[in-house]
Amino acid sequence: MTCRHCRSRLTPAGRCPGDTPLTRHRYGTAAQIAHALGPDITAARVRDWARRSRDPNDPLHGRVTTWHIPGRARGTTWYDHQEMSTIERDTRLTVEGRGGPTRGQ
Repeated sequence: MTCRHCRSRLTPAGRCPGDTPLTRHRYGTAAQIAHALGPDITAARVRDWARRSRDPNDPLHGRVTTWHIPGRARGTTWYDHQEMSTIERDTRLTVEGRGGPTRGQ
């Protein structure tokens, strides 16, 4: 099963990994960041912003700092909530400015 909000895979106990609070310094996984940013942001969108920040031809180039911790399976990647909230605001303003959907639609 997947979380209705962030579309992450639920734990065997039926809990979403994004429900856990961010770290003291406001870092979190893609699911945690998605839960913190609102109902229309998914974990896949957070990962997409991180991927786009590595592309020199994209307007988001260099704006996302990620920390990858190796571990079981693929490890864990941590994102900064402040950076992601700024990117979310900027991309939303760009889309709305071009006549795209507004938040919550």
